[in-house]
Amino acid sequence: MPPPLNLTDLGRRIRAARTARRLTLEEVVSRTDFTVSWLSKVENGLLAPSLEGLVRLAEALECSVEHLVAGLSVPPRVVIDRRNGGRTPPGRDGRGGVVIERLAEAWRERAMEPTILHVSVNGQRKAVDHHDGERFLHILDGEVTVAYGDETIQLGPGDSIYLDASLPHTVAPAGRTSARVLSVSFQPSRNGHALPRAAARPAAPRSRRS
Repeated sequence: MPPPLNLTDLGRRIRAARTARRLTLEEVVSRTDFTVSWLSKVENGLLAPSLEGLVRLAEALECSVEHLVAGLSVPPRVVIDRRNGGRTPPGRDGRGGVVIERLAEAWRERAMEPTILHVSVNGQRKAVDHHDGERFLHILDGEVTVAYGDETIQLGPGDSIYLDASLPHTVAPAGRTSARVLSVSFQPSRNGHALPRAAARPAAPRSRRS
């Protein structure tokens, strides 16, 4: 579902388009089947016009719908994904034995990338991942082995790891059963903020079970 429009700014933009063409409310209404009351509420941000209403209004104002709505999308305050309700990108299922279930897809331009990794024991190869920023992994069930640089770290249910994601790393099943891993990545390029560069990368823990 697309994010809603900022009705206050939409109303101001419609009024500006109308006054720029020196049209009164009555003159705009005469070109459509709207009422003066309806148009007044729209211009004051009290009413959300339908898509069909926006199209007719744009025609009456002799402008495009894009001119009226460009840049007015309101980012959501809350995005809810119910159990098994995430999105799995087509064509990437099972890449390296890992199916990626993407969460919070309705929140565009988000700073974090939350996913659930379904790590299968049937994978033929390990999927190497790395990107600018940081990453948090929390094991929901099953056991995995995280190869991080020269280190090998075994994690089980309830264990977690926070790491510098710019160093190549892999997540693979450690036992004979598949695993599910909550993964939250922060990529500075997503929101335009650069992460401070440390003088030295902190050493990864030696191979162990947390």
